[in-house]
Amino acid sequence: MPARLTASRVFTGVFGLFCVTIAFAILGTLSLYIGPVRDVFLPYYDALVAGPTWTYMALLPVVTFALYWRALGPWASVAFLIAASLIGAGSELLGTNTGIPFAPYGYTDRLGAKILGDVPYFIPTSWYALSLLSYDLGGRLRVGVAGRAFATALFMVVWDVSLDPAMNQGGGTFVFWEYPGGGPFFGMPWVNWYGWFVTSVLIALVFEVLGGMRPAPDPLSERWAPTVYAMNVLFPVSICLLYGLPLAGVIGLAALAAALGAVRWRWQTRRAAPAVSPGVA
Repeated sequence: MPARLTASRVFTGVFGLFCVTIAFAILGTLSLYIGPVRDVFLPYYDALVAGPTWTYMALLPVVTFALYWRALGPWASVAFLIAASLIGAGSELLGTNTGIPFAPYGYTDRLGAKILGDVPYFIPTSWYALSLLSYDLGGRLRVGVAGRAFATALFMVVWDVSLDPAMNQGGGTFVFWEYPGGGPFFGMPWVNWYGWFVTSVLIALVFEVLGGMRPAPDPLSERWAPTVYAMNVLFPVSICLLYGLPLAGVIGLAALAAALGAVRWRWQTRRAAPAVSPGVA
């Protein structure tokens, strides 16, 4: 019992700090619209953006790790983290150097130091964090192994619907990555989502090889996984709305509502279905 309580408390504490970081970033951006406040903080705004952004990226994998630690156990928790991060790093290094599978793109220096000078160290663990959440939510659709991998990729793309416009547009000032050739979706080429899809399917299938995970494996993850996922989508949605990209924000909200609505419907349908006794047709 003490171990269970500790796991819950660790997650609650880390997730609370995670939410405070997001709130601080949003309030800081809102301050730009208040003349006197803007005049005071504008000289320090680069640091004020970097601080919460780096904190958010650092906490992102910690939140997911804490959420599933009790359900997966030590070995699987670490194995999932390493496997997804390595696949994410590999696909990003391939993408930044060849354009495959995401289309030509490159990271700016706003996310700090980079692996081999190309991919920020924060990026691989973000693949782990959201792919494991997506893997859990995709499993709640009850669509089999291949269907779960497909659904995992769809949930990852839903995250990117608002993330990409927010990060590659950034109000024209705070740009985290760029597509030299541009693209029709707020500066992003459509093929980028193909890269997200392929990478996410591969991660989901590797999770299966490592032993997989039951959908909603314990009460903690059953309750909180949709909320953690939603917070990660709502953050870039808010950035889109604040930086003059309302259409990207609305599309992101609609995609989030559709994704979580499907999960809720399928999961509640399964739980509401009456048990069938042996021998009953």
